[in-house]
Amino acid sequence: MKIQLAALVTISVSWSQVYAALVVNEDLGTLGVGVVSLVGDTAAGADNAQGYTAAGAVAAGWGSSEWVYQFAIDEELVATLTSEAVVGDPDTFLLNSLETVAGDATGAMVSAYLDGAVPDTANLGLLSAGTYFLSVDSWGAGTSATFDLTLDLSVFSVNAPRAVDLGILGDDTTFVSLDTFGSGIGDTELGLYDASGNLLVTNDDAGDGFQSQLHIGSMPEGTYYAAVGAYNTNFASTGFDVLGGGEGGGIILNHNGSSTAAVIDELDGASGVAWFSFAIVPEPSSMSLLALAGLTLLRRRRS
Repeated sequence: MKIQLAALVTISVSWSQVYAALVVNEDLGTLGVGVVSLVGDTAAGADNAQGYTAAGAVAAGWGSSEWVYQFAIDEELVATLTSEAVVGDPDTFLLNSLETVAGDATGAMVSAYLDGAVPDTANLGLLSAGTYFLSVDSWGAGTSATFDLTLDLSVFSVNAPRAVDLGILGDDTTFVSLDTFGSGIGDTELGLYDASGNLLVTNDDAGDGFQSQLHIGSMPEGTYYAAVGAYNTNFASTGFDVLGGGEGGGIILNHNGSSTAAVIDELDGASGVAWFSFAIVPEPSSMSLLALAGLTLLRRRRS
């Protein structure tokens, strides 16, 4: 039985064969965004791995030859693998090294068995810049498999919500204050996301009332998104995924001495949430301040 690398159990195996490190059969070079066709026969490779390790556990059972690809990427990319045609039972493993210990490939990161009807797709995850290896191995002892696979590399992106632009609220030393005091909806919730869709902080009730308030200091430069909803709004930790509490009405977002109004419609496409965006810019450098002071002095002298 195959065991996914995400949920492996430790198997103790007695190895009689001496195994070397995995051998690269085909170097794909440095890849960018796009698709690459991987076609081959595991019988043409060597048998240097019978197991693949992840998180200290071993999945054994690949007692046949494997075909190994090498590739590099110079930016963060999302990788998926799709089976176009297979004969036999080829399984693919993403690795970050070619090392083996007693026949176990210790660099295995993700398994892609692709046992479903073709085309079957597996997500290999978000890969950082670096060098990787794909080992296509035939399941079982003394077996072989032919394969036609597609490796798809794409840029990771999160669709930011449509938001009311509040402009620049300060630099990376500014203390940012956000609150919903004065809103028509009497009980609000407030969440703040970064530009990648990661939830930073939320607030339900501020002070003695049911409105919401956030105080944030020393925010790194970038774009931020504030989501306001009625009570019982659900803020997911990633992906700007927010589900409003279901109550519609007027919202006031107070931000560093200014106020901006919006209306929540519980039936709209924003799931009953009002979105606001703002920017934090870098602190002016001391050299820039000196240059500005010099320019001001020069203008005064000329006048």
